[in-house]
Amino acid sequence: MMFAIFDMDGLLIDSEPVWMAAQRDLMRELFDVGLTDSQLHAFQGRSSRDFCQAMAARHADRGVDVDSLLEALLDRMATAITDAPLMPGARELIDWLAGQKIPTAIASSSPLSFIEAVVERHSLPIGVLVSGNEVPRSKPHPAVFERVAMCLSADPAQCRVWEDSVNGVIAARAAGMVVTAVPDSGHPAPQQFSIADRIHLNLHDSLAELQAECRLARTEQQETSCPVC
Repeated sequence: MMFAIFDMDGLLIDSEPVWMAAQRDLMRELFDVGLTDSQLHAFQGRSSRDFCQAMAARHADRGVDVDSLLEALLDRMATAITDAPLMPGARELIDWLAGQKIPTAIASSSPLSFIEAVVERHSLPIGVLVSGNEVPRSKPHPAVFERVAMCLSADPAQCRVWEDSVNGVIAARAAGMVVTAVPDSGHPAPQQFSIADRIHLNLHDSLAELQAECRLARTEQQETSCPVC
């Protein structure tokens, strides 16, 4: 049996540019600190608190405070997150998995309230939602994926994970799961995704692969051994 687990930001919804803009703008507005794209990319897949703690450590001379920056960032993103559109292929893949009755979950570093708002906004048929805020350590630590497996009552080896960040891929691999990377085409270091089991251009490719697996198993009359359905 297969269990499908998805990251949210940058994977299911096109929100990474929104997060990066909010982080960049707030650091400039509040503390007069400029951040480059490569500096911001390093925090993809990690929690907002991780970002704020790193900024406070690096820019203590500018008076960066973890709690005030975190509050401002979450306030700005609370409304902006639901404006982010679904990524190409996300609707089709999620709906196909639901039609196959494959248990599906989200494991995101975003706050749970953000995840719930996105799922409600787009009416996504996803039953298990887990935030990195619910575990002691965020991605690249595997804790969030281990928690999802527990919620699904799943063997990690049965779980397929979709991630757009290197930190997420590292975390899922460390949890013993099969990982498909769907990196942003503009990622500054795409070679880092070579540790994933698969690399797809988009979620349309992932859907096509799963459907092909099912067709092959049925053609060989081995439905019970199909790794998907």
